[in-house]
Amino acid sequence: MLNLHVNLCACVFGVTSEMKKCVLKSIQFGLAIAILPLTTIDAEAEQSAKARYAQEIGASERVNFSGKLRMLSQRVVATSCNFAADVDVEKSGADMLAAQAEFVKIAEALENGNAELGIFGEEKRQKTRLHINNLNEKWLTVAHDIDALASDPTETENLTALGQNSGPLLDAAKVLVSELSAQYSDPAAMLQADAMLVDISGRQRMLAQRMSKNVCLVASDITTDAAKDELTATMQLFETSLRALRSGMPEAGIKSPPNDAISKGLNTVFDNWQALKPMVETVLASGALEPAQRAVVYNGMNEMTANMNKVVGLYAQSSKLGGM
Repeated sequence: MLNLHVNLCACVFGVTSEMKKCVLKSIQFGLAIAILPLTTIDAEAEQSAKARYAQEIGASERVNFSGKLRMLSQRVVATSCNFAADVDVEKSGADMLAAQAEFVKIAEALENGNAELGIFGEEKRQKTRLHINNLNEKWLTVAHDIDALASDPTETENLTALGQNSGPLLDAAKVLVSELSAQYSDPAAMLQADAMLVDISGRQRMLAQRMSKNVCLVASDITTDAAKDELTATMQLFETSLRALRSGMPEAGIKSPPNDAISKGLNTVFDNWQALKPMVETVLASGALEPAQRAVVYNGMNEMTANMNKVVGLYAQSSKLGGM
């Protein structure tokens, strides 16, 4: 089991780093964060049994939440960077702690199950468990970096290390979601085309937080060239994927939105992105943003991620057999 690293001590107002540590310590939040026997060849009965089975094992939920780990691997850096840069300190500090807690909760759920998240029963496939263990190992390094940054937000080396170590964590999360998508996209659990939609839409959450992370790193003059390159590539992939989800891309096996709720949700995300894109382009061009603009980008990316998360949930629900 992973441990959430958060040090608590008395608030001492003095230099900036102490004030930031005090903000963290004062934040209070709670973490809420049988296959039926088929004795006939009745196609309708078989379909119904498969749908019940999919719901019982939480197939779409496993794909959805493993995809959320990709997002959180970037969100922990985005929140930490903005906290260190004095961007909406109280909120970014709370977000930083919440992202850590959520990462731990989901990783444990994928390994051992969590009925609250709709993931029923522990993961029994040994290969998948090995991927979860690898993810956990990478997380321990990142958690250590976050602890160091929380203790001294003014030390840029702490943020640099966090940014670098988030790469292997993201890679491990990508491998896990790919493994789970393949594992649970079978006719008895989740159709492959539907798993692809959950995966791609889930990836959009990660891309939004990756942009948020890199905007902050560039504006803070940390790993500037690498962050700019990653930001440019992430923008392009986000826009291409959003376009495919909104209109469909048959040549890539991506279906158009299966219902009006998903279509409206994607349109909301598109509007979010249109409002943020000019400021992201400004960062790429000049490497700088006004403090107020940095707060707008940070909170805007979080809003876009939340709206995309709702869409992923709709895809996951729709993916249950008979839902499309």
